[in-house]
Amino acid sequence: MTRMPRQEGFGAVHHVVAQGNGRRPIVEDDRDRVAFVNRFERIVRELRWATVTSCLMDTHHHVVVQTAEPNLGLGMKRLQGGHARWFNVRHGRDGNLFRHRFWSRRIRDKGWLLRACVYVVLNPVAAGLCAHPREWRWCSYARIAGGSPDSFAPGEELLLGMLGDSPLEARRRYVELVDVGVEVALARRKPDGASLWRSLGRIPALGGEQVSG
Repeated sequence: MTRMPRQEGFGAVHHVVAQGNGRRPIVEDDRDRVAFVNRFERIVRELRWATVTSCLMDTHHHVVVQTAEPNLGLGMKRLQGGHARWFNVRHGRDGNLFRHRFWSRRIRDKGWLLRACVYVVLNPVAAGLCAHPREWRWCSYARIAGGSPDSFAPGEELLLGMLGDSPLEARRRYVELVDVGVEVALARRKPDGASLWRSLGRIPALGGEQVSG
């Protein structure tokens, strides 16, 4: 089957998922998680990406990221290949840790971007790992919600700029939207990704309707 080419570009925004091969874990403990996050952050710096939101789960990694240049494939190859080699040496394994081809979608509209960012941080709630994203150390919710009331960190303006005229107002609105999403996720017992995504689409602000900004 012919694979569709990646829709890369200068300044492109992507929702990306790196999935474990056979849905097996890509991290097994906090040392693995720290190593993965550090590697990802190093690649972000080196390739001049901007992380909008992210969440590391045991079997996969979600990120919404903006690439300054059309180099998403290069960065993901470095991330998956480097982590797989490190993981296999540490745990005495061999073989493919990740699915060969990561999933990605280029995001071109604000409604989809906002929905994707809320969806990403709701993953641990939907999986039954915590009651709220603020309890999951390995996602970006706490950093975004608790960030500076006076300024945006790199990558945040893409998300928060849609939600308010000031960083403080935008962070408050972000917290409100995620709280509504938590209610949706908790109302469905361990929903799969597709059903959670559809459920979020029924929230007016996340269903593709116009948002501020």
